[in-house]
Amino acid sequence: MSFYSASRLALSSYHLLFSLVLSIIIGAVICLIWYPPPLLQASGVLPIMLMLIAITLIVPPLLTFIVYKTDKKELRRDIAIICALQMMTLLYGLFVIEDGRPAYLVFAIDDFEAVTPSEVSWAQQNTKMDVITAPTLGLFERSKFVYSPFSSDKEARGRQQTEELTDGISITYRVDNYQPIATADLAIKTKAQPLTQLNNYNDSQRVNNILHHYPTATGWLPLKASVLDMVVLTDTNGAVIDLVNLRPWSE
Repeated sequence: MSFYSASRLALSSYHLLFSLVLSIIIGAVICLIWYPPPLLQASGVLPIMLMLIAITLIVPPLLTFIVYKTDKKELRRDIAIICALQMMTLLYGLFVIEDGRPAYLVFAIDDFEAVTPSEVSWAQQNTKMDVITAPTLGLFERSKFVYSPFSSDKEARGRQQTEELTDGISITYRVDNYQPIATADLAIKTKAQPLTQLNNYNDSQRVNNILHHYPTATGWLPLKASVLDMVVLTDTNGAVIDLVNLRPWSE
């Protein structure tokens, strides 16, 4: 069956099948790599993701159905334009979603913060210090736990604190300052809160059900996120175990 002899329904069905496969791949990348649970809930990206998938899945095949005419000379051109617009919309949506993903889960002082690539870029553009060189986080890498302490040098520490107060450049945005999370074990151990305190902000049965899967957990610290704050579980040595969907304080 040639391109022009294909029926309106058949051509639209092919486009729908292609869009469905594309949507499954998009959903897998977003939900399994960029925003694995519970970061999907913490960031509030689900409505944006569903809108992007809906636009990718429904609109282009519908347009193919509408513009189809067997004797239309410009049919190939029209289908090519529809596909090009579909891909441009998809790429722009993916760029926005990736730029807002919680790429780094940064421990600083006494809690964790989810930091996005856009916040890192903003800090790079506005810092008064040397240009910050971000550690490479691959497009298909999941979020990383890192440690960002203030500098031990008195003068540098003063500059960091001043920029945080006057320019809003949080120490958690300063990727030039990031260290492996293992170097923060002692600080985390000192700041970790007892697990029993989680019952003050969550249903006790839910807390027990989640902690049942983490028998080595002995403490926790809050993680600040854009939409819903979460809890980072730690062990007796201060090592990070996992991020879980529990509230760290009263909402």
